[in-house]
Amino acid sequence: MRDYLLFTLHGALASWGDIAVGDIRPSYRYPSKSAIIGLIAAALGVRRQEHDKQTELAKLDFSVRIDGVGIPIDDYHTVQAPSEQAIKHDRAKDYWTRLDEIEAIKLRVIMTKNNKEAGAIQSRRTYYCDAVYSVALSENKNSKIYWNVLEIAELKDIVDSLIKPKFTLYLGRKSCPLGLPLEPQVKTARNCSDAFQQVEFRFAAELESIVKRETAQYYTEEIPEEGKMKLMRRDQPVNRIAWQFTDRDEYYF
Repeated sequence: MRDYLLFTLHGALASWGDIAVGDIRPSYRYPSKSAIIGLIAAALGVRRQEHDKQTELAKLDFSVRIDGVGIPIDDYHTVQAPSEQAIKHDRAKDYWTRLDEIEAIKLRVIMTKNNKEAGAIQSRRTYYCDAVYSVALSENKNSKIYWNVLEIAELKDIVDSLIKPKFTLYLGRKSCPLGLPLEPQVKTARNCSDAFQQVEFRFAAELESIVKRETAQYYTEEIPEEGKMKLMRRDQPVNRIAWQFTDRDEYYF
């Protein structure tokens, strides 16, 4: 038996970064471990450059249940920023406002003969609309977590931070805010499957129309007691400062 920290995720939009090539920014169908660890870190007030704290959080075993996969949508983005040459004209400022950037972009157009350099960066990004997930985190007995590094005593202490987070929480991208409270809670269970069966969320009634529990899909890092499909996913955080990730095994049932 071990403790599981469980919470629910729902929002109008969610995006869980997949491997990106060129201007295409796809999304996984369910949350990545790195995204969930980042969410927990934000709740605790852990910054990306605090490598020791990020490393301890990455030791948590991650499991997720897809309650409602949502509707995939693609969005076309354009982003325009001032060039280095334009910025050099006004380095005396302590900070730049968006208006300053726009003025620099205008200067960039004037300074560029063929205007190619002034063109916007284009990207196509995938989001999932009205998706619902249940997440379970637990301590791996083979990978001891030093909670004192995180300035808390145990897994249960994360609950209060998820209720009153230090930094803003979002579903993969900053443009994807939470649609409902996380409702974090701790359950003691034999495995993640039992923990998911125990958990109850108060806002379940609001999501009845999009939740399909009879066809729920589970993905977990826990080694199953009986045969399950084994997958590999490249979302295990290694170094948040350098933005590096490695492969990890997970099981589907």
